[in-house]
Amino acid sequence: MFTPIGTAAPVLAAEAFVRGEPRRVLELTAFRGTWVVLAFAARHADVLELAALEETFAANRAVVIAATPADWHDTADRYGSEETVRFPILTGVEEHRRITVLVDPGGVVRHVGLRRSGRETLAALEAQLLPLAA
Repeated sequence: MFTPIGTAAPVLAAEAFVRGEPRRVLELTAFRGTWVVLAFAARHADVLELAALEETFAANRAVVIAATPADWHDTADRYGSEETVRFPILTGVEEHRRITVLVDPGGVVRHVGLRRSGRETLAALEAQLLPLAA
């Protein structure tokens, strides 16, 4: 599903669940110009942890997107009442490995890692931003 570090981000378009918005297809390319934290095979606990850190990711100029193999209806049922989950959850994405991909504003993959925690993902993003701040 994803490409190696230093190459273009995967072409990804899927139906997205966004609480309070109509069902629609969302493309990863729509987020060019900003950092993207893309969490594949996100479990319920992963989504809630990323939601708790969403403002911190935003302060680092990054948007959070989760992806799940579950269908749109199952995802809407699970997260429809979760007020803290405001970011898109792509549905029907056939990647079953719990990995996180960081994509830079130019659409290039800068990090691929096993997801252990949202804090580790945040640390990986901040490590990518350090050279840019210098």
